[in-house]
Amino acid sequence: MFTFTTVVDALQQRVAVSGPKPAFIFHDKHGGRCVLTWQQIYRLGGRWAAVLKSGSTGQGHLVLNTLPNSPERVIVETGILLSGAASVNGQCQLADGSDLLHGLHVSRARAIILDPDVPNSPWKILEKLVSLGEDGSVTSEELPHLKLVYFVRRGEKGDDEDFLTHLENLSDWYQADVKPDDVVSVFTTSGSTGFSKLVVHTHHNLVLWNTMSHPLFDDSKEHIDLILSPLGWLGGYAGLPFVTGHQRVLCDVRGGGHPDDVVDFVWRCLQEEKCTMFFVSRFIIMQLAERVRKSRQEKVHGGESSISWEWVPECILLGGLPITRAMVQAASHLAKTVFVDYSSTDFYLIATLEVDDPDTFVDHDAGLVVKEAQVKIVDTEDENVILPVGQVGNILAKTSGMMREYLNNPQATADAFTADGFFRTGDVGSLDARGHLIVVGRGSDAIMRGPYIFYPGWLEARIRACPGVSDVLVVGVPDPLLHEELCACVVLASDHVTTQHMREFVERDIVTTEDDSLSLQPRYYLRFESFPMTDTGKPRRKVVKKQAALRLALK
Repeated sequence: MFTFTTVVDALQQRVAVSGPKPAFIFHDKHGGRCVLTWQQIYRLGGRWAAVLKSGSTGQGHLVLNTLPNSPERVIVETGILLSGAASVNGQCQLADGSDLLHGLHVSRARAIILDPDVPNSPWKILEKLVSLGEDGSVTSEELPHLKLVYFVRRGEKGDDEDFLTHLENLSDWYQADVKPDDVVSVFTTSGSTGFSKLVVHTHHNLVLWNTMSHPLFDDSKEHIDLILSPLGWLGGYAGLPFVTGHQRVLCDVRGGGHPDDVVDFVWRCLQEEKCTMFFVSRFIIMQLAERVRKSRQEKVHGGESSISWEWVPECILLGGLPITRAMVQAASHLAKTVFVDYSSTDFYLIATLEVDDPDTFVDHDAGLVVKEAQVKIVDTEDENVILPVGQVGNILAKTSGMMREYLNNPQATADAFTADGFFRTGDVGSLDARGHLIVVGRGSDAIMRGPYIFYPGWLEARIRACPGVSDVLVVGVPDPLLHEELCACVVLASDHVTTQHMREFVERDIVTTEDDSLSLQPRYYLRFESFPMTDTGKPRRKVVKKQAALRLALK
């Protein structure tokens, strides 16, 4: 059993035991494969930490990291850890860069890490606002806290312009004395303003994953996990394998972008690496299960299978949105065991379920509350009233690994907790007679779209800026794969304005990446003559939502 109190301690112990073994295995869309061993990560991470130290960046500082999933991102994150600083997940999805600038302003980051050569690089926004010195130092009236820009480029191996090659050519190495209560990283989560809230976690929080009462955290077995989540999310964070000891298989997005056929990519990774566990989106699971089903039919009828399923992973993990029986049934064809987890960036793992029989799974069942957590269901009007078994109310939770705070946002932090320390999850649900937590969905206007919780207010404000738009409501409509899809319901000023004009306006406003299956852009646009209103003059959002689903014939 490994024992450690910081993520840095955990990495040191993994290096001592598994040094030359793979820690991260990257596949790219062109069939390329790159392996980072535990020793490589520690060696190169320490060299990057020395670079940060030479720029007076270390303990108490925050570094905004905008790199996508890639070997470079893992090394950069490790170097930030070893330097004693903490990373902040940097986002740049809006064409005007307002989300990037929001992250820099709120975090007061001392440094930013980016690749200036990639499409839609954050540097295109930033270079207009800063004066850059030859040593990477910057000055900016708009961003007074920002002192350094680090350019992380990928080039030919052996070329010193290539980031990893450059680190191999360095000799200085550094590791700070990190404490359990130090900030380990600042993650992003959904925000009602459209900008992500910045969620602060400590080393102490993350090392709790090693003691979680969950079968997936069994240190006595070898684990190879396929996880496509961004390395800047808590569930995909590069430091988690240091704690769990699991090998991680993922996509190298810098190696040509996202896969053209992500379902085929997942299948190939699972089979080639013989992954024991995988966690991917609902869309991928449903599509992959359908391909496997068709392949088995082809084989039964003597045909040539289009996809083989020779290696069967030990388990598949479902989470991120209310889970249905259909989804569990599909997942059961892809792994020996199906797990359902209820967790979030703010409060970690709350409940888990190992599914016994997919055909009798109860929709939205998240399983038993883990021993490290407490849950209570309270009245939606008075949270001092705890509801009895079976009644639906607001879900409040308390865990040993809850976030420290929302960074530099004391009001949001205060609003998130009750007087007795329970976190207001924003979800509604119930506890059944078995003690299982049933998570029905969100209790607000938020839209549950795939792994994202989407607050529509900020997007509505941007669409209202489109000429000819009088009013707009963005609502969630049923989707068989994502749970809900975005639908913009609009009242137009004249017949000369069309929904196509609005679609083009939004496409220009929001950056589209190569992987836009979960873009922030609405999938549907519907025209309304007017919105039904309440007695106080507010639009009836729930009524509009039902009308939109009916008009689109969605169930």
